[in-house]
Amino acid sequence: MIDELQSGLIAHLIQFIKDSPTAYHGAQTIAKALNAQGAIQLDERQPWQLKSGQIYYVIRAEGSLIAFRCGLKRPAEAGFMVAGAHTDSPGLKARLEKSLTGKGMERAAVELYGSPIISTWLDRPLALAGRVFIKNQDGKAESRLIHSTEPIGVVPNLAIHLNRDLNKGFEYNAQNHLPVLLSASGSAAPEAGKIALDSGAAEALAADLLHRVTAQLGVPADAILGSDLYFVDAQGPVRFGPLGELINAYRLDNLLGCHAILEAFLAAQSAGHTQVACFFNHEEIGSLSPEGADSAFLRDILGRISALLDKNAEDLYRALAASFSISVDVAQAYHGSYPEKFDESFAPVLNGGPALKVNANLRYATDGEAEARFRLYCDAAGVPCQKFMSRADITPGTTIGPLSAAFTGIKTVDVGAPLLSMHSIRETAGTLDHEMMVQVLKKGFEQLNN
Repeated sequence: MIDELQSGLIAHLIQFIKDSPTAYHGAQTIAKALNAQGAIQLDERQPWQLKSGQIYYVIRAEGSLIAFRCGLKRPAEAGFMVAGAHTDSPGLKARLEKSLTGKGMERAAVELYGSPIISTWLDRPLALAGRVFIKNQDGKAESRLIHSTEPIGVVPNLAIHLNRDLNKGFEYNAQNHLPVLLSASGSAAPEAGKIALDSGAAEALAADLLHRVTAQLGVPADAILGSDLYFVDAQGPVRFGPLGELINAYRLDNLLGCHAILEAFLAAQSAGHTQVACFFNHEEIGSLSPEGADSAFLRDILGRISALLDKNAEDLYRALAASFSISVDVAQAYHGSYPEKFDESFAPVLNGGPALKVNANLRYATDGEAEARFRLYCDAAGVPCQKFMSRADITPGTTIGPLSAAFTGIKTVDVGAPLLSMHSIRETAGTLDHEMMVQVLKKGFEQLNN
């Protein structure tokens, strides 16, 4: 049977996923966990005062968060131990102001965020989550997070009878094929002999997405100033397998990485070096934003820590040179139905342990030195280590690793828990891999130089 420690960890993971339907909710959930451990939130606009052993965190643009525990030594002497993941996932972003009405049906327009496997989003009950900016009583913009939790819509597929070649492959058009069906009130002019909905019921069913959001927030439509809303899977995580060794859920890419870093960071003991946990938004669309990994966010935070704890401007560069970073994203797990897509020597399996991610063209940041250091962390934690390399004739995806490494100059390794169905609305991973990832990250946070 799965041991009690592992069961507790996965229960925490499941709740973490439920509480994190979007990047904004994810950052809020992480902040709550940090607050429960006595962490102090810092404002980038205000002066900071730091002390050894204390946990601090900074939120930027609501979807990205960097936490750090000040080391017992100055950064210039001991460096930074950094671990990073991303809070966003591919999906369907709602175009709130646009309502599509016809034949008594109300639909919500969407656009693609990142690169989801589109077919998996069809015929599934969808909820709505994200943030809305409203004009408050003081006439200022105020952000509100919302999550409908209950299903509010579906993207219906076309019947096989109307497209006999559907199973041979079909290219879905986001403008035409992916609007979300919200309601159906019947024809505006029902035929004789048919029972029509009364006007009140018809009006309620025909309420468009904007009206649903304002009703949930309890504000008039003209109070809405802006929004970042996404349709999300309405079904929660499911754990299965004879030993509960598998988990199927939305946004495992990359809530698995976020949760593993958070758990390891909070469990780690204070050390001479400063420990840093990064959770970046916008990885799925390239990370090029003020709060993404391809921004100055991490370097800004490390620079301010050094400015306050070190002696002079040169010390930041000394600290960066003495640091190490682990980029934690999911890895492509071996898929038994598609063996031809894998190099059998570098195909990590579910529950076989964390996987190093390596690519000759640095789609991943790992080089030989970084690989060696991570393997030593695995040895120290008593955890097996796998390795993912794509076939030589396939170009893999990429991660935040090369971006943050280039911006900071910190030696970086890319690793991840093996995952099936990456970028599907629901993905599958091994629960044992998650436990092992937490253990090795905890060792990394505590040891830095092994």
